[in-house]
Order: sequence, then structure tokens, then C-alpha cells
Amino acid sequence: MSEEVADAIHLQGVQRLAQGDHETAVTLLQRARALVPERSDIVYDHGVALLAAGRVSEAAEAWRQAAGLSPDRVHAWRNLALAVAQSAGSNSALNVYRQALAYHPEDRDLLYNYSNLCFRSGDLDGAAAAQTRLLQAHPQFAAGWINAGMTCKAAGHFEQAERCYRQAILLDDEASSALAHFNLANLLLQQGRWVEGFAEYEWRLRLPNASPPPWPAPTWSTEHPAGSSVLVWNDQGIGDAIQYLRLTARLADRGYRVLVLVQDQLKSLAVSAPGVERAFGPSDPPQAVDAQVPLCSLPHILGVVPDGYNVPYLRATKKISLPAAAGGGHRRVGLVWAGNPAHANDANRSMHLADLHPLLDLRGITWFSLQLGEGPSELAASPWAGRVHDLSRLLTDFSATAAVMSELDLLISVDTAAAHLAGALGHPAWVLLPAIGSDWRWGVSGETTAWYPSVRLFRQRQVGAWAPIAAEMTALLTAPRDLPETPRTS
Repeated sequence: MSEEVADAIHLQGVQRLAQGDHETAVTLLQRARALVPERSDIVYDHGVALLAAGRVSEAAEAWRQAAGLSPDRVHAWRNLALAVAQSAGSNSALNVYRQALAYHPEDRDLLYNYSNLCFRSGDLDGAAAAQTRLLQAHPQFAAGWINAGMTCKAAGHFEQAERCYRQAILLDDEASSALAHFNLANLLLQQGRWVEGFAEYEWRLRLPNASPPPWPAPTWSTEHPAGSSVLVWNDQGIGDAIQYLRLTARLADRGYRVLVLVQDQLKSLAVSAPGVERAFGPSDPPQAVDAQVPLCSLPHILGVVPDGYNVPYLRATKKISLPAAAGGGHRRVGLVWAGNPAHANDANRSMHLADLHPLLDLRGITWFSLQLGEGPSELAASPWAGRVHDLSRLLTDFSATAAVMSELDLLISVDTAAAHLAGALGHPAWVLLPAIGSDWRWGVSGETTAWYPSVRLFRQRQVGAWAPIAAEMTALLTAPRDLPETPRTS
């Protein structure tokens, strides 16, 4: 009789869950589970209800029991691993995946998610091994080929990565095709294969989250007559906008009236780019223009390659004085140690202020923080709160940031928009790059980039290992020279 009662309560709980009444569903399914605790289907559904109610840890425990009762229930393992990753962290989730794969060694979702988690945890060997198993069992899985390409790229195996991306493209999977092309573009560009790379880069405009043209106007082409007004709009991040604003001069030189649409905090800086007539932001009302073109499409359309030309091509439009506490005769060095936490690779590219501690005790240097976000709080709670001057309140937009940089002798930054800004200003900058996910524009190796002759690159050799870079920078700053040496591409 208890089995029949449990079945009825179970059905009611599932119905309430479907109706969105999560708390009632949790209560009903808990009752059914108590009546027949050996029923893995009821325990599993109880976990689903708990997750819907926001009780992730309890959901994980329910799915752990369901998987234990019925190891063949693959959905319980999948959900358990995801919930554990959210509630207990990557290491615990990796252990769950290994247990699950012992029962389901060829399950596509388990292998795919496990390899992704290995990759995000910096275990490239583990990711590659899981992806090999995945693609042997599911060779038509385009997303698996894409992620295998990402792992090969991160490991420096560029030929293998290219084969993986091209295999994904051959599969012609509608959901993955644009992403495969986009990842191939990044790989080609990182190797300096500019013509093919920028052509593939146009696939970014077909990604599901791609921005549509902000103002109604036909796409610009060289067929538009001189004197036409062209809206050049940024469809990527702030760093991309800063990098490509150098190309507005190419349009102006052809006789076009150039208007740009960028993020609001870039507007006052963008008007300093060569050939720009006016700058707008997303909240500004549309204007009548003859044509529009994405800013990041200009390298492909115009057929340009990076050669360090036209640097500097941005300039500060205001004047800002640094705090008087700087100290006479000291070198003035700015710091940016973290980027936007929403960035896909932020866990690898960002660091903590404490990672730079060997630098911060050097004599003869006055340090300034240009860090935004959580940076001011991190600095205030650190041992260097009185030693590093927090300039965040002055950085109201990127024109203000440019004005601050013009007062510094050097900027030390992770891969953020600040690094691009220093390069666009022709200002000396040292840029720290992660071992995994280093952006294509910094190339494969070496200390220089043709995009920004004033920038010196410091590459992480092991995942998460910032200490060797900090030590190298410390040695350079203590060397007997007036200013840090800035490499040139020529």
C-alpha cells in the first residue's frame, strides 16, 4: 500500500513541479521519498525539485543517493556532477565525473562536461584524454571537436587545433558552425595569418549573441561615394574598440565622414581617433547615416595587417594631475591586476594584488592603482593600502584613464582594456599574459606585438604561476637604468 501511496504523491509532486510550484513539489516528493526510500526515480525527481527551489547542495545529495541506488541512471550522475561543481567546487566535481564514467564510459554529456571542467581547471592532459574518448565514441559531435581544438591550442599544438576546428566545420552542424569558424579565426590570427584569419573572423557576426547593426543603414562598401557618412560601430569589447580605432583614418583618407558608436565610457576618447567626426554611445538616438560597418570588420574589408603604423592614434582629451604624495624623483608606475570577472577567461588572465608583492616593496617607485571593480576594496584590505595610491575615483571614463596614463612612466597590467589603451597612446606598458587562453592579438611567443610597439609582453609559463613574472619585473625595475626598457618591433 505504501508503494501505491508513494506513487500518487510522487505524481502530484511532479505535477506541481511542472506548474512552477517548487516548494510544494519539494514537500510532496520528500514525503514520497520517505515512504519508499529505495526508489531512485523518486529520489531523482526530488533532486530536480530541490534544484528548482534553489537548494543546490540538497539537490546534489539527492542525486548522489539516486546514483547510488541505480548506477545505470545516467541523468542522476550528470546532474550530480553539475550540482557538485556549483556547490562544492571543481575538484569535488571532477571526482564525481570519474565515478560516473566508470559506469558510463562513453556517455557524451559526461565526457564533454568532464573534459570542459578539466580544461577550466588547467588540466590540459586530462581534458585531451577525455576529448579523445569523446570523439572516438561520438565522431559526429561538432561541439566536441571545437573543444578539442581549444585544448590543443592552449597546449600550443596549433596544427592539431586547426584540424579539429576544420573537422567541426565539415560536420556543418548549424548550432556549432559559426563558433567553429570563429575559433578557427582566433587560431589563425594568433599565428599571424591575417588575410585568412580576418576573413574567418567575420563569422563572429553569425554567433547567437552577435549584436545587430545599431542604426538602420546599408552595410558600407567601397562602392559608396566619397563624402558619404559612415557609422563605424563596435560589436566587440572595449579592448577591441581601442585596438581598431586606428583604422578610422583609413576611411577618412578615402573621403568618408566617419561617425563611431562605442561603449559610453569610450565616447570622449574615441573622438580623438584620426578622422572621427563624432562619437556616440548605445543610449544616444540614432542619426541618419549613409552606411554602417562593424569596427572589427575593417581589417578584413580594408585588407590591413598590423605593422605598428599610426601609433599613437589616441590621445587624452583632458588633464589630470596625480596626487602630490607621489614623491619627487620617484618613477610613477600604474597597476591593473584584474579584468572584468564576466570575461570567459578571467579566471586565467586576472590575478590578485598580492601576486605582485615583490614589486610593491621596491624603493624609488611610487605605485598607483588604476584598478576598478573590486580592486579598490582589495587594495584597502591589503598591506599596501598606504603605499599604492588608489586612483579609481579619477577614472570616470577612458579619456580620464588616458590622462592618468600620460602622467605615468609605466603601466603594468594584465590583459585588459587598459593594456590596449596604453598601446594606443604609445605609452610604455608591461602586459602579463596567462598560460591558457592568451588572446590572439598577443601572438604565440616573444615579448613584442606589432599592434602596439610600446608594449612589452610577459608570458606565464605554467598555469596560475605569476610569481616568476613578478620576479622578472622586479629585476628589471631594480636594474641600473633611468626607465624600464620598452622593446620596439623595428
